[in-house]
Amino acid sequence: IKWTAPEAALYGRFTIKSDVWSFGILLTELVTKGRVPYPGMNNREVLEQVERGYRMPCPQDCPISLHELMIHCWKKDPEERPTFEYLQGFLEDYFTATEPQYQPGDNL
Repeated sequence: IKWTAPEAALYGRFTIKSDVWSFGILLTELVTKGRVPYPGMNNREVLEQVERGYRMPCPQDCPISLHELMIHCWKKDPEERPTFEYLQGFLEDYFTATEPQYQPGDNL
């Protein structure tokens, strides 16, 4: 349940946009090195809180831009969530911008 979009968990509406929600949850697992989402909440509490608008806070040491992407994945209206094409482009650009630049060694 913790990885499932509310419309899928509550009404059985599984779509590509509910998969985007789950991808946002996966991103939190990546930046927290595998921590279970919604720590301290059981499945019922997660569903109730998410329906009330609760979204997980930015994990420690998570760049704000990545948390903003997660929040975008967790929009209440599935049509407002990004596409996987957008997510791929965002993450490719993000990792290109944040990877260390190649520095030739002194032995060349």
